[in-house]
Amino acid sequence: MANAPRSGQRTRTRRSSRSNSNQQRRRTSSRTSRSGDSSSRRGTLTRPDTGYTLHSRRVRREAGSGSIAALLNPRVLMLGAIVLIVVIVIGVGISSCVSHNNTKSEPSTEEAKPKNEQDARVAAGVSAAMTSRFTEALDQSQKLAQIAENADKYDDERMLSLALDEPDAVDFVAGYPASDKSSRPYDGSVKRGEVPRLYNWDYHWGAVTYGDGPIALTGSGPTTLAMAYMGLTGKTDNTPTEIAQQASKSNYTDTGSGSKPELFSKLGASLGLKTETQEVSEDTLLLTLSSDTLVAAELKEGTITEEPHWVLVVNVNEDGSVTVFDPTSTAVSNHPWSAATIADASETFYSITLTEEDFEKLESSSKTDSKTTKSSDTDTTSNGDTTSESSKSSKTTDSEDTTADSSSSSSKSNKTTD
Repeated sequence: MANAPRSGQRTRTRRSSRSNSNQQRRRTSSRTSRSGDSSSRRGTLTRPDTGYTLHSRRVRREAGSGSIAALLNPRVLMLGAIVLIVVIVIGVGISSCVSHNNTKSEPSTEEAKPKNEQDARVAAGVSAAMTSRFTEALDQSQKLAQIAENADKYDDERMLSLALDEPDAVDFVAGYPASDKSSRPYDGSVKRGEVPRLYNWDYHWGAVTYGDGPIALTGSGPTTLAMAYMGLTGKTDNTPTEIAQQASKSNYTDTGSGSKPELFSKLGASLGLKTETQEVSEDTLLLTLSSDTLVAAELKEGTITEEPHWVLVVNVNEDGSVTVFDPTSTAVSNHPWSAATIADASETFYSITLTEEDFEKLESSSKTDSKTTKSSDTDTTSNGDTTSESSKSSKTTDSEDTTADSSSSSSKSNKTTD
């Protein structure tokens, strides 16, 4: 009986040990689980590689290889190429249709848009005056493009500079290479007491040779003298063409300003004008200018313009400025100038005068020349008639003499025969 409690006690002791052992295992498992979670969070691999992942990768690679091999099959490639060609053809067809439809729709849009009847290049609704300005500018741009394209056909680059510097000279320069380099009859009209504004590049005379180039480049002297002559006389018989030709014969050309002073002092006098050298000063210019007296000024290089040349000072304005007609520049001609500025820029002054008395003499001389010309024509006709009559008379006399001789010979022959 004494051993019974010991056996129960042992049984309880074993159960208690097992229970403690189980609890210990649970705690250890819990700690391991927590440790695994912590290691997992820190990125540390605690679970050994089982080979499953490697096996799965092998499976995928094998599947991919099969797919690539299938795609590289010739039949599959041919089918894909056919499909691609069909898609491209369809795309091109659609694009062509759209483009064709757009092309068809554009004319209708343009037709519906209002047009400027004066110049289709300018938008509708623009005033006539503004349209004219645009037209002029657009035409000049077109001519400048033509000049630039044919620039190699110009022997003198000064002609190209003229087109770039002077908008009004563009037409002349554009047509210069194809021109016959001759003059045209002047069809303008002038009134005595009103000086015409002439320019070197006028198509009537611009291509005529003067000095080392055409009047368009070198003819400021003849053009200046022609303006003075026309304004003081109201005549158009001595244009820049005639004056340039006379000056060339007399060797009045110059490589500097284009013309020597003798053009005014000698050739001007031969035209019936009174020319005198004047002191170059502001006071002289203002005191000399009047209704019947003009001043030709030889401008120095690099002053009002770059090149030396001749200009005509026409009159004194109400504000004391002077009007200058520059045959080489529209800008200078359209600008009022102080007398001091012109005097400072000038090398020479020539006054050009035509009084009433001188004008009457010029008119009388012109009438006399006209009568002489008519008389000469009449005398030529008369002399022709006289010569004709004389010829007829001579022929008659010769005929009579021939007849007489023939009769005489016949008589002698008859006598001999008898």
